[in-house]
Amino acid sequence: MSEPQAESRTDQRQVRLEKIEALKAAGHAPYADRFDRTHSLAEAYALAEAQPEVEPETGTAVRVAGRVMTLRRFGKLLFLHLLDASGRCQVVLDEAEIGAASMALFRECVDMADHVGFEGRTGRTKKGEPSVWAGSWTFLTKALRPLPEKWHGLSDVEARQRERYLDLVTNPETRERFRFRTRFIRTLRRYLDDHDFEEVDTPVLQTKVSGALAKPFVTHHNAMDMRCVLRIAPETWLKQCVAGGIDRVYEVARCFRNEGMDPSHLQDFTMVEYYAAYWNYEDNMRFTEGLIVHLLDELLGTRQIKYGDHLIDFTPPWSRVSFRELIQRDAGLDYEDYPDAASLRAEIQKRGIELERDDLDKLGRGTLIDLLYKKVSRPKLVNPVFLTGHPIDLSPLARKNDENGMITDRFQLVVNGWEVVNAYSELVDPVDQRERFEAQAAAKAAGDEEALDVDEDYLRAMEHGMPPMSGWGMGVERFLALLTNQDNLRDVVLFPLMKPLTKSEAATEAPDAEAEAAPEAPKDDGESMSDAHRALLGTPADDVEDLGLTREQAESLWNEWVETPSLRRQMRMASVVMGALARRLEKNEEAWRLIGLLHNLDFDRVKEPERHCLVAAEVLKDAGMHPTAIHAIAAHNDKGLAETGIRCISVMDHAVSCAEAVVGLVHATSQVMPSKDVRDVKLKSLKKRFRNAKFAANVERDLIARCVGTGVELEAFLALALEALQEEPVVEA
Repeated sequence: MSEPQAESRTDQRQVRLEKIEALKAAGHAPYADRFDRTHSLAEAYALAEAQPEVEPETGTAVRVAGRVMTLRRFGKLLFLHLLDASGRCQVVLDEAEIGAASMALFRECVDMADHVGFEGRTGRTKKGEPSVWAGSWTFLTKALRPLPEKWHGLSDVEARQRERYLDLVTNPETRERFRFRTRFIRTLRRYLDDHDFEEVDTPVLQTKVSGALAKPFVTHHNAMDMRCVLRIAPETWLKQCVAGGIDRVYEVARCFRNEGMDPSHLQDFTMVEYYAAYWNYEDNMRFTEGLIVHLLDELLGTRQIKYGDHLIDFTPPWSRVSFRELIQRDAGLDYEDYPDAASLRAEIQKRGIELERDDLDKLGRGTLIDLLYKKVSRPKLVNPVFLTGHPIDLSPLARKNDENGMITDRFQLVVNGWEVVNAYSELVDPVDQRERFEAQAAAKAAGDEEALDVDEDYLRAMEHGMPPMSGWGMGVERFLALLTNQDNLRDVVLFPLMKPLTKSEAATEAPDAEAEAAPEAPKDDGESMSDAHRALLGTPADDVEDLGLTREQAESLWNEWVETPSLRRQMRMASVVMGALARRLEKNEEAWRLIGLLHNLDFDRVKEPERHCLVAAEVLKDAGMHPTAIHAIAAHNDKGLAETGIRCISVMDHAVSCAEAVVGLVHATSQVMPSKDVRDVKLKSLKKRFRNAKFAANVERDLIARCVGTGVELEAFLALALEALQEEPVVEA
């Protein structure tokens, strides 16, 4: 039974609670304790895909389970897509196989978002879709709340971060991003292990502020009646490990800094920090280049990444610039001319440079220099650069330079204005270290909350003798955000720190529930869409029985409106991919082909993004095209039509978007082949070029990824599109 669209979230929850009682009455546990799976959904899909188109009873016996993501009725058949950690797979229930009573109970009590187990055999549908043909089903978990409406297109970033579990369920890109994070840390650990580093754990709760210049989180240990702070960085502990004979040591450390929040800063973050005995910072720079290039090669297969509007090239060697030169260039002052905080502060104010701090009169010279750099220089650094020659009062734990005692042997790796790595030749002179700690303590007494304490325990360890060494720290979230093209560090943290909502705020900000309407009664396009546009475009749906246009009419319109040879080829190719998708999804293939053929009808004549597709919509409406098909055509330009409220919603909408984008990638890949023939393109090559953002940079890869909105995962979609275009190559220019 589908839930009525008009029901509120509370009503839907009540309906689902009532279904629990119906399940119990039928002998099903609404919250099962386990289910014995034999295959993941990806494994079942692969088995079905490898089978010839034969009767399902000859397929492999499987037991699969997952979350119900789609439900479609077709007479006495029911088609649904299950999702588990491995991916999706279609399951088919046939009333003749499972019985009328079992089918009726399933239809009555199973909703989208529920977890269900199935026992059956792998096979294909008449249209060739790899599937599991169920012989029986077991109810596992009833979801009392439906999934949010079209989460993939939700613009409320905070909602995705606050309810990450929903983001993971409904957005494959999010799942892949956090799997990438896992692979990143695993690959980083392996590289360090392979270079003789040893991993350790050090205290998070400390009695002294140490490791970096930052404001700490302060707490109190009741039993010992003493003030404690959360770790800012594990530096002093790791250096004590080196003093103890562990020549190369590292930690993947949770760190905490009680500072302001912005897209490039977190209070609770992960840092990888290592120390190597007998290295200096020059050795460390060379190792850093090798490490990061290895990470890019292993994880991305390219040394160039696209971040926002920038193409960042990590190909070594990376440029180097001194801290002093950078600030001289960008601020016009030489901080070495100002030996104390008061004189430097006066010069900064004289030059009208706003550092946006209310406590400038309390800050030490080192903190002032750091703020000046962050204001005038750091935002201008895009490609990777090693920043060297930091002032000594900015680096209380770094070794003095032998030639210039006012600077330290330190480097930062800065990419796109973000500090990704910070590294030193470490200070191992206990007398020098004590003097710097005392200077920090004086700055703290004067009101600088970011200054360090005097750490007597650490000084005692130093006095027992430390070898020369170089240390290194990387903010994991910052680097991951760069590699995954995220502009907010929270988007690479599974559960970022969020201010809790009040009860009334939670009720207000909860995402609208997705109405689980039957295909014949699709959900409306949303309140944001104007009445005029709704009247023109109609209501989005997954398919149409009658397009309202014949092929002859469509070809006539196409020939009248489309003149550019490249556009004619692109639209023909999109038609082929749309046809293949329709076969895969058991839709109206001829209608989908014609929608693909006409999707860019007005592109040659309409150059304004905010009008593209609307002119075509008027023409197609006058020609008699079904409004739902017109909506799918318009929705593929939902970026240009954002202000109208038109957006990609239905399976058909997503199909047009991914089909029209993927043909650009396939064509570009074919053109780098010696033969320039699409039939010579290999799937492996196509996938590699999809990952390389520099290749055919104008191809909108985010639109290709909308294939998941059709229920087809990205890799399967690339294979489907390539196979279709190879079987039916478009030769017309």
